[in-house]
Amino acid sequence: MVVTAVVASVAATTYTAVVAKNAADEQKRAQNRALAEQQKANQQAAEQAQAEADRADVAYNQANQQQPEVQAIVSRSEQAATQGPSSTVLTGGSGGSDAMVNPAAQAVASGRKKSGKGGGDQGGGSLLTGTVGVDPSALNLGGNTLLGG
Repeated sequence: MVVTAVVASVAATTYTAVVAKNAADEQKRAQNRALAEQQKANQQAAEQAQAEADRADVAYNQANQQQPEVQAIVSRSEQAATQGPSSTVLTGGSGGSDAMVNPAAQAVASGRKKSGKGGGDQGGGSLLTGTVGVDPSALNLGGNTLLGG
């Protein structure tokens, strides 16, 4: 009888432990499901917030489109072409170097015919060194270099 009571007590204790473990496992699974659902909801909220921010950026950019001031850009470019190192006889600038300008090039730039063989560079050479281009003496770099002779 004592053995039966001990066996019954052990069986009841074991049964209670198994039931408690099963309940704990079920609770843990429920917590894991809730955590997964919360993470999914957080991810969806982040994606939705990013999409809304992108839509707001597009709307802002559409509302605040900027157009280039083409006339101002052209005007600045034309002004710069008449001064400094970019100025030439053809752009109307002198750059303070009138002594280096080829007289034939000045005549062509102003629309007059050059004296000599007629219009154009018929005497050979290039635009730089021909009868219409830069005076060859202005190309001398004044040293013993590959470019200056």
